[in-house]
Amino acid sequence: MASSSGEAEVVGICNAALALLDRSRDCPVVILCDSSEAVATINGALETANPAVAHRTVVFPEGRQLLADLMPHRDRVEVRWLKGHIDHDLNETADALATLALRRATGRIPAPVARKEHGQILRALRFGQSEPHIAA
Repeated sequence: MASSSGEAEVVGICNAALALLDRSRDCPVVILCDSSEAVATINGALETANPAVAHRTVVFPEGRQLLADLMPHRDRVEVRWLKGHIDHDLNETADALATLALRRATGRIPAPVARKEHGQILRALRFGQSEPHIAA
């Protein structure tokens, strides 16, 4: 749940980082995001080791918990701003997944079709990608 697009971006960054950290226990993780608000929120929390600095952006308890879960790994996580809508493969993939999630959440697409589209989006990203520990 998210109260704003900024909070949704923060939740997405936390989920991506935690998933990558779980898969790559020894590697640093770099997350790219085109939301300057979300990047500033996450980086502020990581730099101070205090998820409470994000409480103006992150309202829901679930988002706050994700941010708190990220704190023990703050030395391995880097969040960078990426200019959006410039045909960067990772950013375009993230936008496609976000659009798909919104369509699914609002009931505009049935679950089986959403799963198929999700797989197609991820396969398109994997084609030719050489950096497996980065998420947009």
